[in-house]
Amino acid sequence: MGTAPDKPRRFGIQARVLGLALLFTLVAAAIVTATSAKNVSDQLRRATLQSTEYALQAASESIRQDIGEIDDLVSWCVSDPSVRTSMLTGGIPSATFTRTVYPVVSNKYNSMHCSMYIQRFLMLSSTGRIIMLGTASSHSKAVNGDNVGLLPGLGEGEGPTQWEQLTDDPLMQSGPRLQGIPIARTVSSRDEAYSARIYLSVSPALITDALRQFHQEDGSWLCWIMGGQLYRVEGGELACLGGTDQLPQPETDRGDTLDAGTLLYDTQFDGADCSMVACPLGVHGLYLARVLPDGALRQPLSLLLSSAMTSLAVLLVMGVVMALLLHRVVDIPIGALRRRIGAVGRGDFTEDPSIEWRHELGDVGRGINELSRNVSSLMEKRLEDEKQRLDLEYRMLQNQISPHFIYNTLNSIKWMATIQHAPGVAEMVTALSRLLKSVSKGTQRLIPLEEEFQLLEDYFTIQRYRYGGTLALEIYPPEDRTLLKSCLIPRFTLQPLVENAIFHGIEPKGGVGRVELAVEGLAGDGGVRIRLSDDGVGMEQGQIDRVLAGPGAEGEEAAFRHIGVWNVHRLLQLSFGPDYGLRIQSEPGRGTEITIRLPGSAGDCETQHGSAPGR
Repeated sequence: MGTAPDKPRRFGIQARVLGLALLFTLVAAAIVTATSAKNVSDQLRRATLQSTEYALQAASESIRQDIGEIDDLVSWCVSDPSVRTSMLTGGIPSATFTRTVYPVVSNKYNSMHCSMYIQRFLMLSSTGRIIMLGTASSHSKAVNGDNVGLLPGLGEGEGPTQWEQLTDDPLMQSGPRLQGIPIARTVSSRDEAYSARIYLSVSPALITDALRQFHQEDGSWLCWIMGGQLYRVEGGELACLGGTDQLPQPETDRGDTLDAGTLLYDTQFDGADCSMVACPLGVHGLYLARVLPDGALRQPLSLLLSSAMTSLAVLLVMGVVMALLLHRVVDIPIGALRRRIGAVGRGDFTEDPSIEWRHELGDVGRGINELSRNVSSLMEKRLEDEKQRLDLEYRMLQNQISPHFIYNTLNSIKWMATIQHAPGVAEMVTALSRLLKSVSKGTQRLIPLEEEFQLLEDYFTIQRYRYGGTLALEIYPPEDRTLLKSCLIPRFTLQPLVENAIFHGIEPKGGVGRVELAVEGLAGDGGVRIRLSDDGVGMEQGQIDRVLAGPGAEGEEAAFRHIGVWNVHRLLQLSFGPDYGLRIQSEPGRGTEITIRLPGSAGDCETQHGSAPGR
């Protein structure tokens, strides 16, 4: 018959190796490029945010100083003893109040660096006397007790306020509106019988003038956060954009900022994605922020594109070169191995040293040569085994002839003893014949208890005649006679135990004794227990331990005795499992009792220890 043509292969090993090499190179290049781009992007983003934060901190420093100077003015008015007393004492005439308090307050006001940004500075005593300073005084309506309540924080029921809102001044005369940040404080006597108020309106130019030199680029712009409102700094004014509640939750700290108090937001303004950096001024919950369009953060990434593409191209070229090298290194050895395997498949088992290279594929070549040697040896061994099988079959046929001759001879002796009126001889010959037949023709390793008892009775018949009737064997069957058919036991298990009881238990005390064998079913697990007892000389506990431990270095007679009992113990464990075997109890001078535990049925045997051998 001709050899079948090779089936076409869709993808050979070489193609797979090349494909995997290229795929690995492409994936590695993509991972390296993506990782590098991500790292560089994060570094650029962090650098941009930190530089923005640093610039905001520098710009907010001058604003914080001006705010601190204004807060010092308010605190001075509240804490200075002469000013406080004049404001809270109702008995001082108006002229005296103006003459004593106004110069002190005016000197304090004029000495301030940021006085130009205080649009309105009012002091209202407990008796309604008013002192007014500020840049808006010349354009303001006359302030009196009737209209002073129009100012934020001074109206009836209004509480103090500071750096919380940007409002229009309601007391300005007709003309352009004037916006300011109101600050209102109440000063009370210790008994709270008298109270005075202080009011300042701070121009938003205090903030915008400090930010005029702030460098803006890439469409970014500044924001001022005050009193829960967001203001855009544009054209020297603060334009309200709404409440800060429209902003999302700030980002968790990723190490992108210099100060832990700086807030980062990813938000949207006018439908465009933006990032906002908000630096705290450290007073009154005020923040100076800068809004950066996402394009400003991503723009540096375009600079990386050319270098990333160059790196990717270099990696791909390297992958192609590596694939070609793999093709050259692997192609020749694989072709030689394929040819050698084809020769082995055609029956050529000669060795080929040329395929035993000094690398991994050489290991495969050595394995093929070793396989060829093993196949040749195996074929030679199979021929030798076939010859031995024929010889063994010939000897088995001869061995079957010899027992047949022995059975016929024993039957002739039995009939001769019957004719000559020797029934004892006939009974012994019959028992011996059955025993020999069971030994030579029995192929089953496990037999029912019923058959084992028949073999035991045949053996005991011979021993009873030998000892002249001084031995007795009593078998007590179980209440459930079906156990005798369903319960299995290894062939010739009981005979060695009874023989041991007669020769080593009863015979040493004179050859007169009794052997009892009781069978009972176990209700718990459905097993069977056999108790075999004799009234012989018994054993010490050390002898029992040596018997169950197996044969050792001891006398020939003791070793023979131990081997018989230990073989039965071991045979039970091999047949049914380590939980089965013999349990021996003995007392010197009182006899010995051996307990055997068996599974209740053939199905239990298979469940406990696999399928029974020989069945």
